[in-house]
Amino acid sequence: MGRKMNVLEDDGRPLTAFSMDLRKLREQAGNPTLTQLAERSGYSQPRLSELFNAKKVPAEDLLRDVVTTLGGDADQWGEQLRRLRSEEQAFHKATAGEGDSPQAHIARLELENKRLRELTEQPGVVIAQARAAQESANHRIQAAVRLERRASNLLKTAQEEYQRLHDRAPEAETRAAAIIADGAATAARLELRGRGRHEQIVAEAHSRADAIIARAERTAHEMLQNAENRTKDHRANTYASLNKTLKDIDQLRVEAEQAVQQAASQRTSLELRAKIEIERLVRQAQQHLEKAGAGAQVQALDDLLLDFNIAGSHPAPRGRHARQAAPARQAAPTREALPDNSGPQLDLIAQPPRPNWTGWAFPQQRQ
Repeated sequence: MGRKMNVLEDDGRPLTAFSMDLRKLREQAGNPTLTQLAERSGYSQPRLSELFNAKKVPAEDLLRDVVTTLGGDADQWGEQLRRLRSEEQAFHKATAGEGDSPQAHIARLELENKRLRELTEQPGVVIAQARAAQESANHRIQAAVRLERRASNLLKTAQEEYQRLHDRAPEAETRAAAIIADGAATAARLELRGRGRHEQIVAEAHSRADAIIARAERTAHEMLQNAENRTKDHRANTYASLNKTLKDIDQLRVEAEQAVQQAASQRTSLELRAKIEIERLVRQAQQHLEKAGAGAQVQALDDLLLDFNIAGSHPAPRGRHARQAAPARQAAPTREALPDNSGPQLDLIAQPPRPNWTGWAFPQQRQ
């Protein structure tokens, strides 16, 4: 079963009358639903709803297909559609001409004349409308009489109610004064009670505040005492750690001094051993030179040992390193009188150690 269509009232617009006639054709065809019409005609339900509810002037193809589906005369309805378009234009012009201009008055008069001509052309319709208007007027008169009677009754009831209220006004004033007095007394009691409660709340608040402050002071004192104790403990631990560190430093300093003394002793011993070894090597070289008959080089080696403060600066070597008694020899010539370098000889260092001295240089045999 299809959904019931909206009520369409005649508002004097040609499109509304056209849609109402189209609804009559639909009722004659068995009043099919929009879903059924959509399946038969091939158009959507929104477009069919616009057609039957006077939303806008329909297209000629849509109107013809729907009229054919409903079993109507498509040509006749096509002619009505053309007349509808012209009437709709005139209607819009007339409605658009509302106002006080002469053109608006003329448009409204033309529309009214058209309606009067339509009424005069159909006198039966005019008589029927007049009778309907007379019946409607009679009904309205009867309704007005009923409303007048009802209004009279309501007025009488209102007057009686007013008189009753007027008679009860002194009593109401007395009761109102009593209520006001009772309210004032109640307000005074509540105010007094509120003041007492307020003072009690203030006293409780002060008491709680004092308790909180005392507890906070105790907590702060305990925290301060704990902080002082922790500070003392930390200071004592720091002093102990510092004393231990100082003792460790003293121990390290003693050990360093001992190591320095040992290093100095080892250095002295190494220097002494180095001088002994140098002197031994020089003595061996002198023995070889004496055998070779180079007395001047032997004397130069003695002078070198004296320059480096080696000869006699340490205990005399014993054993196989002891120097043999040298045979008597002639006075050593000066360095200018030394023989030339034609024969094999040793290149010796003749300068004492310098500030930037890096070590002893051993003689090298020339080729």
